[in-house]
Amino acid sequence: MSAYVITIAQQKGGVGKSTLAAHLAVAFAQAGYSTMLFDTDPQGTCTHWHAQRKKDDIGLIATSGWRLTRDLSMAREANDIIIIDTPPHAEMDIKVSVRAADMVIVPIQPSPADVWAVKETFNTISGESRNCMVVMNRVVHRANITAEVRQKLQMLDIPVAEVELGNRVLFAASMESGLTVLDGFANPAQVEITNLVRSIAAKIGLAFRGRSSAGASKSDAGEVSTSSSNQTGTTDMVVKKKKAVAKKPAAKKKVAAKKPAAKKTVKKKAAPKKAAPKKAKKKAKPSKAQLVIVEDTGQGLKQEKAA
Repeated sequence: MSAYVITIAQQKGGVGKSTLAAHLAVAFAQAGYSTMLFDTDPQGTCTHWHAQRKKDDIGLIATSGWRLTRDLSMAREANDIIIIDTPPHAEMDIKVSVRAADMVIVPIQPSPADVWAVKETFNTISGESRNCMVVMNRVVHRANITAEVRQKLQMLDIPVAEVELGNRVLFAASMESGLTVLDGFANPAQVEITNLVRSIAAKIGLAFRGRSSAGASKSDAGEVSTSSSNQTGTTDMVVKKKKAVAKKPAAKKKVAAKKPAAKKTVKKKAAPKKAAPKKAKKKAKPSKAQLVIVEDTGQGLKQEKAA
């Protein structure tokens, strides 16, 4: 099977073509596709990135001009996916890359300058009758200008991907070490790239088989799972939040039933015993005075006590 060729093109520079090309290449490689990255930009951003990469999951060919057609013919049979990074301000080179593509991805930033520049790029794409799609890059979410640019592109009948790539430092920071946001822990940028690949795969009728074990490690941020249908040629990828490990309900501490508090018997204070009234001492009745009878007997006085 001949490789499917995706060209990243935009006449304006500084829109993130090389970063997007590297990330798409890694995404398809992690999905299990043999992937080759073509660097036709004299600046050689993808070439420098690939030299820093410590994995051999992606091949790279630095080429340009007339050599591109020759190199492509050799690479098509040996790979499943070919991603072509193109230079800015090089109409002739862009035409060759667009002509060789099965699909053209046009990254733009949400700015009026990018909208003006994209018109020229789409004239080239239309001239070669190629499928194309704009990808909004470095987007500040919920900013009014993002919605305005999307509306202007729709008025120009330019197809725009629903997935937007945020203005995240991690995209550029990962490139410095030959990595991408897909090579580390799960993060929002990783989900954005994976969802973009989903929309591209759906548009070109390519089954997206999901990420291999070489993908990013799991973390609390989320886990990407995919499922595809070979009958329809479309893909159905679902980004699922990582299921939180159900915590075992904490064992209920056995609370010993409290024994009803013993009723405190309040000892009634014994009423102070009333002192028995002291019996009034009977006043001793005065002894009756004994009557003394004095009788004169003539012989003297004789005293007798009367009973």
